Amino acid sequence: MGTAEAFQAVIEQMVIYFKKGKHQWKHKPDTLTCVRDDGSVTWTHLYSGFVHHDFAHYVIETTLGFENAFFGLVAKGWDIPDFSEPKSMRPFTIPEEAINTEPIVALLQADLLEGETEQDGIFQNYSASLSVSVTDEQLEVMRQRLCKLLQRWEDLQPGESMTLQFKA
Repeated sequence: MGTAEAFQAVIEQMVIYFKKGKHQWKHKPDTLTCVRDDGSVTWTHLYSGFVHHDFAHYVIETTLGFENAFFGLVAKGWDIPDFSEPKSMRPFTIPEEAINTEPIVALLQADLLEGETEQDGIFQNYSASLSVSVTDEQLEVMRQRLCKLLQRWEDLQPGESMTLQFKA
């Protein structure tokens, strides 16, 4: 196998399905389902606020090329419910890249909640404390992509799904 073929063999791909629940409070919440390139599946219910959080993860990981944050780890075979287990019961140790992604997710979400889309937003005010450098151009791409995903989500009717492709 040549070098290019060997590289292709290690690329992890996954299809991500976000399904809008029919009724959040009657045990029919939103769901997140990930189908890996090997056909294996992992899924979870998403309760209030988690769709936005997971969209932010998707946008950040794909924009910044992260391979060892939430979706990258799921693509590699980690099961979604395991992330919710207490640290002592998880079958893995969460990598530093995944830990460093969480503050980026929080800042990006805070920016959008505050309606900030300018250079002086919450993200810019606190980005110096991040362990990962994010350029102004990357931030603008992430803001735009997240806004588009959120609009697509808003446009869905209960029971409908949206599909995203993930490649690590």
